[in-house]
This record gives sequence, structure tokens and C-alpha cells, in this order.
Amino acid sequence: MKKSIFAIALTALLVSFPAAAEFGYVIDAAAVDGVTTTACTSARNQSVSGFGNGVDVDQVWQLEKEVGSKGSGAWAVVAGFTDVFPTANGAAAVGGVTQVMRYTSEEVACYRLRMKTDGGGTAQVQLVTNRDAPTAYPGNATHIRWYDDFKHGALPITTTHNGETPSYIVHIGTGNAAVLSVIEGEAEGTMTFSNGDAGDDTDLSTGSFGLLTNGALVSDGTMAVEFRVAVSAITDTQFGFGLVDLISAATEIAPFEANTNVVAEGAVTTAADAAAIFFNTDSNDAQGDFWLAGAINTSAQANAADEYSLGGAPVAATYSVLRVEIDSGGHAFFYVDGVLQGAEPLAVATAGILIPYWWAGSPDDGTGTVRKLHIDYLDFWSARPGTVS
Repeated sequence: MKKSIFAIALTALLVSFPAAAEFGYVIDAAAVDGVTTTACTSARNQSVSGFGNGVDVDQVWQLEKEVGSKGSGAWAVVAGFTDVFPTANGAAAVGGVTQVMRYTSEEVACYRLRMKTDGGGTAQVQLVTNRDAPTAYPGNATHIRWYDDFKHGALPITTTHNGETPSYIVHIGTGNAAVLSVIEGEAEGTMTFSNGDAGDDTDLSTGSFGLLTNGALVSDGTMAVEFRVAVSAITDTQFGFGLVDLISAATEIAPFEANTNVVAEGAVTTAADAAAIFFNTDSNDAQGDFWLAGAINTSAQANAADEYSLGGAPVAATYSVLRVEIDSGGHAFFYVDGVLQGAEPLAVATAGILIPYWWAGSPDDGTGTVRKLHIDYLDFWSARPGTVS
């Protein structure tokens, strides 16, 4: 009987505390035998995922597993993974599609990526274990969660919370036909807005979750924001969803803009820290219609001011689930429809306080066509603070 009680308690403990994930990466590696930091699995049959991109990259990277005891320093190539990012990227910037490697580890082991040959370029390479699927909400005892299905009849644009209803700050630019974020009485409950038709930043429509005091401190622990979104058409538009550290009661903010390989902060942005999944029809033609990811760490582009494409693409009038997770080290993980499609090391500062944010506007090269966007739900959770401010 005692053994049964112990087994039940142990099972509950394992369910409450999911197995750890680890993150290995290398930035600007240009030498043969350069390796990522090590990422280890903590149980059998966990995922090992690699992401590779860079500037004019023509390199061979192989997946290696540590052999012998942990810390032995001896490594062996994983069979069949001798060139995990086979396509050379001839773009002037990170404009090619990010290449993805997937592997399942049948044993508890440590892994790294090693550059075998170097045909030139600057690499951005990441290795992630046990994180292919989104992190489950850890529970109310350790974390705070806000979920809004937008079924109430009015948007609470206030400075205080009332019950379980989040507060929002929304903006509309001066361009024609931009629409302030509003809640519509559709069957599923949605918040809607549009990019306007001015053809420049003046037509931005934006929104943020409450006040900065309602945000999450990065160093407190993993946080996540998830949006289920759809757009009426994916031509002649730009829009994005994620986390940002800046709230303005006076003006709209566009954290990122993309144009021909290069991602920059939006013209009206002074955010110090941000991470988002976004789309822009001005993006490099080589990427087609892929989702993009961007990050700002202490007012500097975390991914070298270049585009970082993600697997999957928005489809007109069809919902996609976009999710950004950030761990206590400031690393960002980007999910599209429930699958990890990219990771950014040191994406934001650990001292950053982040809140959910969304925006839409005309692309720089656009004609000003109005596109309507829908947010079906917003799900935001973060660790409870360890200290009282």
C-alpha cells in the first residue's frame, strides 16, 4: 500500500514538473570545428531540433552525440545527420528559409552541432532539446495566467483590472481606414482591427495588454503568449504578434518592419526589449510568404538585424496559432500551429518586463490596401514574482 501511494505521488510530481529542455547555440561562427553549446535530453525519446540560417552561408554542420559518461569530452557523429542544413544560403542577409533538423533521442544524452566544412558566410545555428511542443502551463501555484476569448461586448480600455477581464491600451494611426481594435460579436468571439490604407506608418492599428506593471519580468521564469489569428488577405500588408516592454498611451508602436532581407525596428518604436512573430509582404522574395521572427535585446537587434524565417505561412481567412515563449535567460522560442519553428538566443534582456502586443500597418512598398485582422483568443502566462517590488 505504501509503495502504491509513493508511486502515485511520484507520478503526480512528474506530471506537475515536465522534463527540462535545454538550448545550445552559436552566433557568428565562421571556423571549421566550431560547435554550439551543448544541449542534453533528460528522458528517453525526447526531441532534438536544430535551426540554421545566416548571411551568405555555405557550411556543413553535423549533429554529434557525447559518448561515454556525461562530460567525457568524446563525441561521435549521429548516423544520417552529417549535413543537417544542406542548402547554401546565397542571400545578402538572413533572407533564406531557415532550415530545420528534427531528431528523436532514444536515450538520455548530450548533443551539439559542429561545423565540418566552411564555404563562407556567417552562421546562426541553434539546437533545442525537448521543446518541439509548446510548454504546458505549470499551474496556478507558481504562475499567473490571463486568457481572453473576447466574448464580452466591449473592449476594456482602462488603467485597472476588473475581476478576470484584462485591460488593454489600443491605438489608431492617422492614416485612412485604420480601425481601432474592437470586439465583435462573432460566434467564437474575436478582437478585430485593420492595417489602414495610408501606405505608411501613420495608419498603424495597435494594441497592448494593460499596463507595464501587469507585465512579466524575464528573469522570474518562463513566460508564454499565444494568439490565434487570421487575416482577410496576405497581400499588401504587414502585421505581428508577440511581447514588448514598451507601452505608450500617446502613440501606436510597430516593433519590427521587414524590407528586402532586413528587419529593423519600426519607425515609431523605441522598445528596449521585444520578441514577435510577424509577416510583411516587403520581405525577401526568396522567403515567399513565410512567417518571420524578430527580437530586440536592450535596444539592439538580437538577430543581427536580419530576417529570420519560420516554417509555415499565413493563409488568407484561415486561423493560425502563433506562440512566443521566453525563458529566464532571455532566449525566445517561436511556435507556429503548435510546432517549434525557430529559436533566438539572448533574444531579450533578463531585466525586461514584457506584455502581449499586436500591430498592423501598410508595408513600405505597399499600395495601402485595407486588410482586416482577427484575434480569436489571447493566452498569456508567466511566473509569479519571487520578490515584492
